[in-house]
Amino acid sequence: MIGFAYLAASAILLGVGAELFAEHAGAAGRRLGVTALAVGLVLAGAEPEELITALFASLRDHPGIAAGDAIGANVTMLTLVVGLAAVFRPLPFGPRIRGYALVAGGAGTAAAMTLLGGRVDRAEGTLLIALYIGLLALVWWRERRPPAFGEAAELAEDDAEGADRPWSLSLVVAGVAVMAVGGRLAVGGAEHVVAALGLADSTVGLTFVALATTAELLALVWAAARRGVEELAVAGVLGSALYNATATLGAAALARPLTTTGVSGPAWAAAALPLILVAASRRQRIGRAAGIGLLVGYGVFVAAILR
Repeated sequence: MIGFAYLAASAILLGVGAELFAEHAGAAGRRLGVTALAVGLVLAGAEPEELITALFASLRDHPGIAAGDAIGANVTMLTLVVGLAAVFRPLPFGPRIRGYALVAGGAGTAAAMTLLGGRVDRAEGTLLIALYIGLLALVWWRERRPPAFGEAAELAEDDAEGADRPWSLSLVVAGVAVMAVGGRLAVGGAEHVVAALGLADSTVGLTFVALATTAELLALVWAAARRGVEELAVAGVLGSALYNATATLGAAALARPLTTTGVSGPAWAAAALPLILVAASRRQRIGRAAGIGLLVGYGVFVAAILR
């Protein structure tokens, strides 16, 4: 019962944090001198609960959970989360979003290559973190331009009156912090629920823990879609995929070299998914048909892992 109580509490926190982030992201972006897309890629994309979970799992000698969570979260976000959002409302996937999807795919490929031999050592972990820092700097440099674009322009118009509010950035950070607390509670709940099932560490990390730690992204995507700023939601998903493939996996390997089994195949699937999204974005949008296909893909993935 305690596991389900944790999950219920986390759902409340995740919803509150997502609403704070989605409401104030545009104003925060203008105060930082970057676009709302950069706020989504950087702030929503950095998932401290993913990194903390992977670190604890690595330090407690559960490398399968650490690596499985990082990779499984990416598969979950790029199929389940994007699929549900696209079924609810078609998602914008224009040229700039496509560019960042290719970057996320490249980061996923780097992660998959480090997992090829079934071991990620500290040197490879350092390289993954350095890659994240470099890509983060690239995003920040590219997005330091004031004009909004696409769907994000609606956010700029809606928040025009609040652009000069000094607390907008603080509220965005608070939203991310609340989502992080909610995500950590979700992880604790998932661990309690699956403890008695006798599954392998990598199986737990790829499925149950990954689903729990991506719950705040689902809440964020839902909040952004309701506000008509789907571009922000897509940016958050791609930023998270980039973060997990580099910073989360790298930090876990730095804490303790990871020796894993059963993660390499899912890692290559996670690396391919951003490219699949690019291919599926007909007329620069991911429509309902593609969303249904992504949901089916997630179901197939879970069935294959749990069999």
